[in-house]
Parts: sequence; C-alpha cells; structure tokens
Amino acid sequence: MEEIHQHLSEGESIAQFKILEILGEGGFGVTYKACDTKLNRLVAIKEFFPQEFASRTGDSKTIQPRSGRGDDYKDGFEKFLEEARVLASF
Repeated sequence: MEEIHQHLSEGESIAQFKILEILGEGGFGVTYKACDTKLNRLVAIKEFFPQEFASRTGDSKTIQPRSGRGDDYKDGFEKFLEEARVLASF
C-alpha cells in the first residue's frame, strides 16, 4: 500500500509552483516555501488542510472532507478564504 503524506512532498509541483520545503504546520493547514517556475521567484503557499476534518486522497494532492465532516470543512474553508482576502489587501 502506498503511503499518503499529510503534506505535499519537497520537489512536488502544483501548477507552476514547485514545493521546496515546509515552513510550518498548524491545525488548519500547511505553509510551504515554493518556487513560481513561470516568474522565477520564491513564494509562500498556504494550503487549507484541517487534518481533523479532511484527508488526502491517493494522488497526494487532493484533499477531501472526512465522512460526516463536510459542514465543518466548508465552514473552515470560508474562514480560510476570508483570511486570504484580508492578507491580499495588504
């Protein structure tokens, strides 16, 4: 059975972003240092991944709510998006 990581792996790519390292993990997500390969610059990526409410699928990139936790996941995601909107306004 293939091991499913609780975070993206170093060297893994998502769109034009290559994951370089994990900067931090918390209750609602993971923050990564990554390289934007199109713009050739370093970025920070914050991934919404509340391990209490969600799990990764076999492809290691997809996150889905745990059974019976869909409402918790949705509510948390809305708060995550609001935080992102606030940060983007700076």
